[in-house]
Amino acid sequence: MHRCVLVLALSASHAFVATTHKQCRPALRSSILSDDVFPSTATDVFVGNMPYGMSDDYVKDLVYTVRKDDGSPVNPEVLRVTVPRDEETGKDRGLAFVKVLDATQAADLSAALDGFEYRGRVLNSNVKESRKKKWVERPAVDPATLDDGGLFEALDTLPDKFAIQEYGLEKIRNACKKARIKAGGDLEQCTARLLKIQ
Repeated sequence: MHRCVLVLALSASHAFVATTHKQCRPALRSSILSDDVFPSTATDVFVGNMPYGMSDDYVKDLVYTVRKDDGSPVNPEVLRVTVPRDEETGKDRGLAFVKVLDATQAADLSAALDGFEYRGRVLNSNVKESRKKKWVERPAVDPATLDDGGLFEALDTLPDKFAIQEYGLEKIRNACKKARIKAGGDLEQCTARLLKIQ
């Protein structure tokens, strides 16, 4: 563990030196940068079963030594290496994430590292799936075409919530959509919404 040294100048001729027992933190490292600073094509590769005591630099060196099945070097463009550490002990967890430029480099690197023997351990590796959900555009549905079993038209003639609930949840939701009100939730919630517009 490194110690931070603080120098406080008291006067031009004297200085006071103090040490702390807290670990120094680097000013700015690529491992703490947000994913927003990398190209949108950047892809993470998970590497597991790593020997303990690995640093970011060791992992980066390992990445540049692996080869494809045909013997050619993988040579990915490494953007960031992250070796997660335990917050209390500061020891690494035996895994790493390597961010490379694109999905092709990530697939090549993952294939080369998976099953690779390093310092007496067989590594496992795969391409990390993105957590970002892709927006799926759904076609607009015309409420007039929804089957509500005639509930929307008969709503004013129904005596109570039990008569509405006899139609079932799907038809009640479709009636809500026809009325252009919120259609999510359970049977009680949808019924209560229809009763408000009754």
